[in-house]
Amino acid sequence: MSTTASVTTTTAAASTGADPTTAKVLGVLGGLSSIAAPLLFVAGAATSPPQESPAAGDYIASLAADPTLSGISANLFHFSWVLFAFAALAATGLVRGRRGRALTLVGGLAAAFGSIQFTGLLYSDWVNVATGNNLALADAVTVFEAVNAAPSIAFWLLSAKVFGLLGFPVLYAGLARAGVISWWLVPLSLLPMVAFGVLGGALGIALAVVLYAPSYVVGLRLVQRARLAR
Repeated sequence: MSTTASVTTTTAAASTGADPTTAKVLGVLGGLSSIAAPLLFVAGAATSPPQESPAAGDYIASLAADPTLSGISANLFHFSWVLFAFAALAATGLVRGRRGRALTLVGGLAAAFGSIQFTGLLYSDWVNVATGNNLALADAVTVFEAVNAAPSIAFWLLSAKVFGLLGFPVLYAGLARAGVISWWLVPLSLLPMVAFGVLGGALGIALAVVLYAPSYVVGLRLVQRARLAR
């Protein structure tokens, strides 16, 4: 089994002109990214300053109250999405043959695009910390609402959610159809954000760590495939 996979990997690398060593390094990095990304995201949620309500004023006040913690949380979220983008692109290379290839490619590109969109949105956390500490709270809220009322910002946020959150289930569906992962992992990939949104708190965070299993499995597949490269 290992010999067959090794020959397949070597043949694929030769047919595309890719250097096997480069492919191996990128595969390992992609696999580690797929494993680390959800862990960084969960850490970002765990360090996110608590807020009294979803209202804009309470949101800004919570960030401004602890700039250091807010910065740590924002960085963790930001780099989690950076790694998610890399992981999504790397995962498209797991498919060998035509079965599931198109679905995997569409999902991988969508997931990577959405993840990149999310990285930029995290800049607003630092802005909210600054306005919350340098302006009256009412003025900070006015600035926050004015920015978010811009149609381009609304489109930016919508595209991040649609592509970033739905792209991964499509990607995993393609990998499942190709026989790379099991089908039961596909619906599981929809649940981490449900855990955060519905349960919240320590329970939601702890459950999300488990529900990110599809990302861990794909990461292990990438590392295993890279190790077989010659």
